[in-house]
Parts: sequence; structure tokens; C-alpha cells
Amino acid sequence: MALAAIIKSEAFDKLPEAIRPEYKKQDDGSYLLDVMPVNDFALENVKGLKSALSAERAAKDTALGGLKAFEGLDAQAARAALEKIKNLGELPTEGKVKEQIEAIKKQLEDKHKGELSAKDTSVSKLTKQLEKLLVESAAIKAISENKGNIELLLPHVRNSVRMKQLENGEFVVEVVDKDGVVRISPATGQTGNMSIAELVQEMKTKDTYAPAFEGTGASGSGATGSGVKIQNGVHVLSQADARDPQKYRAAKEAATKAGCQLQIAKS
Repeated sequence: MALAAIIKSEAFDKLPEAIRPEYKKQDDGSYLLDVMPVNDFALENVKGLKSALSAERAAKDTALGGLKAFEGLDAQAARAALEKIKNLGELPTEGKVKEQIEAIKKQLEDKHKGELSAKDTSVSKLTKQLEKLLVESAAIKAISENKGNIELLLPHVRNSVRMKQLENGEFVVEVVDKDGVVRISPATGQTGNMSIAELVQEMKTKDTYAPAFEGTGASGSGATGSGVKIQNGVHVLSQADARDPQKYRAAKEAATKAGCQLQIAKS
């Protein structure tokens, strides 16, 4: 069965004794699945990252609210006002105050624009980082459970999913087709969205991706044809064939059986 990434203590107590060592207790009393990192990919707790992203969005909204007070200001006219301040000695008192107010407005406008730009950049970076963690953690877990090649399959899984923020602020991962339409779960009696685990299971049944899974019986005939050359005892695979999971797997197996190293040809 598939193991949940994080569970509460009540669910942990109900687990079989053989499964419990796979979880580590967290500071809040919950239990996190202990997944061994593979090629810099790991299952991580993104709760803190979500909180940081929400805080940055709130700060951005605050900055926007402050900037609205200065909408309609003519920046060019405000710059000219700064030059006039030098000659305020000849103006009446009321004129001096007006010129100074305009100069202060200009400074505040520039300050808020700078803060808003910084918040936009920070929110964008946090969003991309969160998307990478949510998508890749689930994808790596599903590929590993199906005994698939993470290096070959992960890019294809990434291209079939996207992250979406709901109205309540929660972030979810959606599996979509080539037209960007959300896919429905293929499970009998289910009407919800397809999960990443279901996507990987579907890929396992397709001839295109089957060679990237262990125990599928796919041999990849023809994959070691003209695309592979032997140079100084090293098997060199063309870049075009390296992008084909079936040919890459076949070439890798052939090189291993021959006791040779497999390399991808440089462009």
C-alpha cells in the first residue's frame, strides 16, 4: 500500500509494527515518512515554506495598499519640485509648505515602488521553490514505489503536472493533459482529480515508458543500433537516443553487460 507522507499520532499507533520504523516523530507530535534521498531528491516538510510564502504575499498586499495613496502623482513634476526647493526662500510660507509636501510624496512613492518590486521577486522565488518541493517529492515517491528510473521519468512527470493555489490559500498539485485540462482519476467510482501516483502507474503500462521500470519485461529492441558507438572501450549514446527512455535503458544494459561505461555524446 502507499504510505502517507505525514500522519498524526493516532494513525501512527494503528500502523503495523513493521511499518512504524519508516516514520520519524516531529516536534509537533506528528510522524514524517523517512524517505532516503536519491540524486538530491528527498521528501521534505514544506509547511515552513508555505508560511513564508503567505507572509510575503501579505507584505506585498500591505505595500500595495500604501502605494494607492500616491496614485495619480506625476513623477516628472515631482522631480521638478525638488529643484524648486532650492529657491523656496523667495516664496510665501504657504508655497514653501506645498512644495515640500510634493517633494515628500515623491520620495514615498519611489520607496513604495522599490518595496513592491522586492516583494514581487521574493514571492516569485518562494512560489517556484514550493512548486519544486511539492511536485518533485510526490513524483519521486511514486516513481520509487513503482521501481522506476527517477532520472528518466521525473522530467516527463514534471511536464504533466502543475501547482495551483486555491481561494483559501492552499496549494495543490494537478495532473493535466497536453492541452492543460485537469485529468480525472481513472479509479473505478472516483470523480476526483488524478494523482501523481496514478499518473506514474499509467506511464508504467505504456510502451514508451515501460523500459524505465523494473520488471516490465521490455527489452528495447533496436535501441543499441546506430545510436551507440564504441570508442576506446566506452559505449557512446547519441543525444537523440538518450532522450528516448527505451533506447537509453537498452544501451545502459548493454554497456553494463559488456563491463563498459555509458556516455552521452556531446553536441
